[in-house]
Amino acid sequence: MKNKKKGFSVIEVVLVLGVIGILTTFLVPKTKNYLAMAKDTKAINILNGIRTASETYYLENGSELFTTADSSITQDNLDNIKKYVKNSLELETGKLMVEIGGSKVSPEADEIKYGGKIEVYIDSNKEPVFKIETSSGIGDYSITGEKWTEL
Repeated sequence: MKNKKKGFSVIEVVLVLGVIGILTTFLVPKTKNYLAMAKDTKAINILNGIRTASETYYLENGSELFTTADSSITQDNLDNIKKYVKNSLELETGKLMVEIGGSKVSPEADEIKYGGKIEVYIDSNKEPVFKIETSSGIGDYSITGEKWTEL
């Protein structure tokens, strides 16, 4: 009988590790972009949910939900729309902050700044309208090239 050894040779192991290394150099940047775009989409959906919830509140109650003169969103405002919004909205240091996946300085820019938060506030000059303010270090555009303040 032949004594046959089971297992992999060193060359086979090194070859497999090399192929895995090459694949990860292509996949990691793409995965990071897709995860950031998913967070951006979630943030846009949250903003649309808040807008729809405030309109529904107006239709049901006959009064504006956001009527503060100082452009702030209060915890009472958020409590009033909880039944309309599935996302859990919370204030951070008195501001409504929404997490984003990434941003760009301009729509044509290649450099993406990953992570960050945008602030949602009310422009109450004429009537309560949602506005978005990018915090420092965040670009004005989403990864897909949409301007945050115009969403």
